[in-house]
Amino acid sequence: MKKRVLFILTCIFIVLLSACGNINTEKKDVSSNNKLKIYTTAFAFQSFTEQIGGKYVDVNSIYPPGADMHSFEPTQKEMINIAKSDLFIYSNEEMDPVAKKVATSINNDRLKLPVAQDLNHGDLIASHEHEHEHDHEHEHETHTEHDGHDSHEGHNHEGQDPHVWLDPVLNKKFVKAIKDDLVEKDPKHQSYYMQNYKRLIKDINQIDNKMKKITQHPKRDTVIISHDSIGYLANRYHFKQQGVSGMNNEEPSQRELMNIVRNMNKTKQPYVLYEQNITSKVTDVIQKESNTTPLKFHNMATLSKEEVSDDEITYQSLMKENMKSLDKALNE
Repeated sequence: MKKRVLFILTCIFIVLLSACGNINTEKKDVSSNNKLKIYTTAFAFQSFTEQIGGKYVDVNSIYPPGADMHSFEPTQKEMINIAKSDLFIYSNEEMDPVAKKVATSINNDRLKLPVAQDLNHGDLIASHEHEHEHDHEHEHETHTEHDGHDSHEGHNHEGQDPHVWLDPVLNKKFVKAIKDDLVEKDPKHQSYYMQNYKRLIKDINQIDNKMKKITQHPKRDTVIISHDSIGYLANRYHFKQQGVSGMNNEEPSQRELMNIVRNMNKTKQPYVLYEQNITSKVTDVIQKESNTTPLKFHNMATLSKEEVSDDEITYQSLMKENMKSLDKALNE
């Protein structure tokens, strides 16, 4: 009996989602009192959309404050609300399984914007080159010392790195896609969107130039961070990342953890970057067992509970602080 009820409820939910995806077509007359309702995955996409759309958009991330994007699951109510919105912005379905689940419930392709859908193969493969190089060295070291049964389970390289929004050069493609979509949905305010877009592009170019300067002649070539989130950034500016946890925040084994600590002490790494939404006993062990100083780094997947009410926080403001930490980690 319970199984039958559960089956019926599931069928009703699927029908409701399908109906939502069909009902919501295009906004009729967009104004500051009749805004485009938009959902995004990562906060960075939310920030871009808010800055370009301004007074004509109402934008929210699907992630609750402080959530881990790798383990988040939307509720049925959240899925229905997203399906009823005017636009859902995400990277692409291959990078983001949660976005794939949401996007599947939206039948109208014009209400979905996978901003990383058209990235070329080189962009996606190159983002892992440094990460793979380091991990292969680490695996070799582990297998040499031990029998190899505790290979790095946390570093799953079969999927694509989802943290594309940390690369300023790729972000220029993403913000253009967002601008173009807003103009298509609301051509009446094209000049407004274009003006905001140009301002945002100018800021991203400044971030790109600052990152080039920071990484031009670094004192060291590796940044240690709480999890593998800066692969695209490392590839773009020619340094290496070493994540304590894997790309999807899977924790390393105890054996691997101690290898990481020994390597950090051996190479005299002075800093470790800790992310705002990665809370782990592993990072506590690193801090305790290594002679390192913690630095803050914001991966911009989600905001913390304290940050979510601060309207002054943007992609640019967070990257400004990130660049200070990267400068220290690479050059001081």
